[in-house]
Amino acid sequence: MKDYLLIGFLTISLLLSGGFIVKMKLDQMQTQEVTSELNKKLMEADLEIGRAETKFGNASKHVKHLEKELKREIKERNSIVTRFGELKAKYDIEVSSKTETSIEIKDSIFINDCANWELIEGHLYVAKDKGLGVLNTFTAGYKDHRILIGCTVSPRVTPTGTIPVDITYNLNLKLKAEILETITPTGAVNNYIRLYELDDNGRTVGTFQVESFTMVVDDQRTTKFIWWDPHMDMGVGLGIRSDSSIESLNWEGNASVGFTAISYGLSSKDLAWRFGRLSLDIGREISIGFTPLLYNLGNDLPIFTNLWIGMFAHYGLADEQWGFGLTLGATL
Repeated sequence: MKDYLLIGFLTISLLLSGGFIVKMKLDQMQTQEVTSELNKKLMEADLEIGRAETKFGNASKHVKHLEKELKREIKERNSIVTRFGELKAKYDIEVSSKTETSIEIKDSIFINDCANWELIEGHLYVAKDKGLGVLNTFTAGYKDHRILIGCTVSPRVTPTGTIPVDITYNLNLKLKAEILETITPTGAVNNYIRLYELDDNGRTVGTFQVESFTMVVDDQRTTKFIWWDPHMDMGVGLGIRSDSSIESLNWEGNASVGFTAISYGLSSKDLAWRFGRLSLDIGREISIGFTPLLYNLGNDLPIFTNLWIGMFAHYGLADEQWGFGLTLGATL
């Protein structure tokens, strides 16, 4: 009886393996349809309306370009990057403002008496009311909702014939972005962005012109092997012990806690298959179990999204009897 059970276990495992290979090929065919030339055309950029060039890839690879604080945040939260966008924009604006500043005139002299005065070389003088005066350092400034400019002019001429001017400014732009992602019936993904400048009261006063806008989207349409993807699960099983006979089947139920490290699916959170489940089973006694393949029935059910089924074999630690059966469980 033990040999028959073993042959049945191996046969069902081979059938499940064949089903897995067929499902994988079907997924690949579906992916080829999604990545057609039509979708490549639909995912091109149109900067006039703010549409990004969208392409599939591994968004997580771009984490290394992020600032240290953001890298630390992602690591601490154990997050997965699924979208990465890079944007360059310009805002062309010209501001012209006339302003006046007061000056101080001292040491006035009459113009007719200039020949008798020893004027200071390099200093600027201004004539007012038939007199000459030395200019002190003077300043000018401009301020609006986005910028504060200060200008200081030294009223002297350098040996090279220039007048020293010190300019300082504080730039304070207030921006608002509107970002939208859409998906077409064929599976093409588009991302849109609009950037606005706001004044101090939150009113829109201008629109930025987008020069370059590219989004890298983590490709979650293609199923793949995940060679290190640890999962714990709990399940129940029903099987036949190896000490059964044709005349008397020895049925056994058990509860188990299992572990798998290899998976197959769209992502670690959206799996179709898990491989090589090792388990600790508790039934009539404590057993060590092994399930070669587990299939996620939740992919085919409307309510349960995390329900795994597979054929198991286990070995009793006390009576040294084998058991073969069907296990059903959920990941933790």
